[in-house]
Order: sequence, then C-alpha cells, then structure tokens
Amino acid sequence: MKSNYRTTQQIMRLILYVVLIALAFIFIFPFLLMVLSSFKFNKDVLAVPVKIFPVAWNWGSYKSAFTYADYDFGRYFINSGIVVVFAVAFCIFLSTTAGYGFAKYKFKGNGVLFAVVLSTIMIPFEAILVPLFLLVRSFNMQNTFAGLIIPQALTAFGVFMMRQFFFSMPDELIESARIDGANEYLIFTKISFPIARTAVLALIIFHAQYVWNMLVWPLTVISNPNMRTLPQAIALFSGVYYTPYPEQLAISVVSCLPLLILYLFLSKYFVQGIAMTGLKG
Repeated sequence: MKSNYRTTQQIMRLILYVVLIALAFIFIFPFLLMVLSSFKFNKDVLAVPVKIFPVAWNWGSYKSAFTYADYDFGRYFINSGIVVVFAVAFCIFLSTTAGYGFAKYKFKGNGVLFAVVLSTIMIPFEAILVPLFLLVRSFNMQNTFAGLIIPQALTAFGVFMMRQFFFSMPDELIESARIDGANEYLIFTKISFPIARTAVLALIIFHAQYVWNMLVWPLTVISNPNMRTLPQAIALFSGVYYTPYPEQLAISVVSCLPLLILYLFLSKYFVQGIAMTGLKG
C-alpha cells in the first residue's frame, strides 16, 4: 500500500510540475519572442510565416534605438525614474499612515469610510481621466512632474494592503508602548512601521510596476517631448515612413530590466508581504 501511495504521489507531483512548466512557458514566451525579435531586421519582424529566431542577427538595434531621430530615450528613462521614485515614496507614506489609522484607531464611521476608499478600486481609471485632467490643468500642472506624480501617489489597493497587515499586528505591542510613555508618532515610526517592512516592500513592487508602466495618463497630461515617460515614448516611437520595430522592441526589452532587477532583489519580501497581509481580516 505504501509503495502504491508513493507512486501515486510521484505521478501527481510530476503532473503538477508539467502543468507549472507549461504555464511558466506561456507567460515567458512573449517576453522571449520580444527579446529575439529585437535582434531581427525590420523586414523579418512581421514576416509570414513567423520565424522565432532571427534569419540574420541585427546587433545594432539597441545602439541605434538610443540615437534614433530626435528620441532621447536616456532622458525618458530619467523622467520615468523620477516619477516612480516620488510616486512610490508618497504612496508608501500615505498608504501606511492611512492603513494604520483604519486598522488601529476605533472612530465613528471607520468601517464606512474604509468601504468608501475600497470602493474606488472598482472605478476604472478611464472613468475619471477627463475630470482628473481638468483638475490638473486648473492647477497649471500640465507638462510637469507634479502632474505625473500626484495623481499616482495613492491607491486604494495600497491602503487596503497596509490596513490588512496592521490589522494582523497584535494590539498588545501598541498598548505596551503606550504604557511605557511612547507617543503615537514614536509607536508608528519605531514599532509599527519597522514590523510592516515586508508588506511595505511588497507594496513598493506593486506600485512601482504600476507607475512605471502607466501609459494613458502621461499621454493625456504630457505634450512636451522633453517630459515624456518611457512607455509614452515607446508608444509614440516611429519613423517618418515606417516604424522601426527592432529598435522599438529593443527599447521595450531595456524598459523591462529595472522592474526585473527590483523584483529579483525584493522577491523574498514580496512573497512574505503578500502572505502576511492576509492573516486576519
């Protein structure tokens, strides 16, 4: 019986591995195709039938992408980096303080107010695009970093995620600190926030990839070529008579690297943060 059970377990494990490998390949294949196509010549990218590997390798696509026409992708990288750093920093500050308040302070209307905040997740960004643009324009923030950063500085998901984490944190820690004479500022900065490090790092990954890949809002609020973000520049990247697909794909590959590096460094904390935010509802 034991041998039959062990054989069944091995077969089930093998099936699971095959399914996981197949799913991983489905997710990775488009990225691999993008990388390989970035080394093709323009006529081969859209050739039919599709050839996965280049017929002839175009090793100059990455260099020419950064010097193509009047596109300054070095500047666009810097613009996107500035927007991501400040938007994520504001998001962490606002999400942790709001989430901590909803989780640890009992005040009238707490549940209703949190439900209102959470309900905004169901509103698609396109629905508020026009009023948000009118608001930004009224503050003269078109073609500015402030116009890009402030509307992306807080998400209801971030508040929800941090609230769930702080909700799972024992109240006894806070009560002990209060008995020892610590004020609310010290309790948050010296006790609660350091404990929430894993959740904060997970939120950094989530919000960084959201802001880095944002396309609709920069296209709406930015018209100055020098203020373009990377996704906006890639979307507008074209030649006079044709689109240089190898160069466009090369820039797309390079634009994936910062998020990939960020995830590789924070992946351990990312998994821990996601697991710990669901401990207690």
